[in-house]
Amino acid sequence: MRIGIIGAGNAGKTLGSALARKGYSVMLGSRQPEKLTDWVEIENENNNTILVGTLSEAAAFGELLIHAITGREAIEALKLAGEENLNGKALLDVSLPIDFTDGRMTLFTSTGESLGERIQSAFPEAKVVKAMNHIAANVMVNPNVVADGDHDLFMCGNDGDAKQAVSTLLKEAFGWKRIYDIGDISAAQATEGLALLASRVAAVLGHGMMNFKVSQ
Repeated sequence: MRIGIIGAGNAGKTLGSALARKGYSVMLGSRQPEKLTDWVEIENENNNTILVGTLSEAAAFGELLIHAITGREAIEALKLAGEENLNGKALLDVSLPIDFTDGRMTLFTSTGESLGERIQSAFPEAKVVKAMNHIAANVMVNPNVVADGDHDLFMCGNDGDAKQAVSTLLKEAFGWKRIYDIGDISAAQATEGLALLASRVAAVLGHGMMNFKVSQ
């Protein structure tokens, strides 16, 4: 499977590297792909096959897309990726509407909305699936670093087939065991809000290598 990653920050690089190690064809998209030259050369010394391109090239390349640009630039970056390159594709959105202007982490979305919903509204033909937005990148790609993987993910989106494709990818590529489908894209309000709790817990622990588990 070809996977296009929109965003080349820590999350994008971590996801891209892990997927390439698992044998997926990966292209990382950036506004300035030339700045990734040294990084991708080092990655590919380990027999990875990571390609680098513009945001639109990565979006066109991928059969399944991952959006990993957090903050107010998220939708603008997706516009640069090209609506025509997003249409009809599952778009795993791991981004967050976070703001640090007052020195602490807050969400810039209003009550009753989420960045995931904004993305789905802006790109109605894309199949947005929200997941993994509240955990550290290293936990995204290796759940076993926390409690031997005995913890859970939450996923939401409007398209059942897209959610199934994302669930299969996360289980096969990274080893996730339990993924709860909590409904349509409006549930992104809950998963994005969960990041605020996660950040507080991480601050108490002194590290971000943690996640939540559903007990019943």
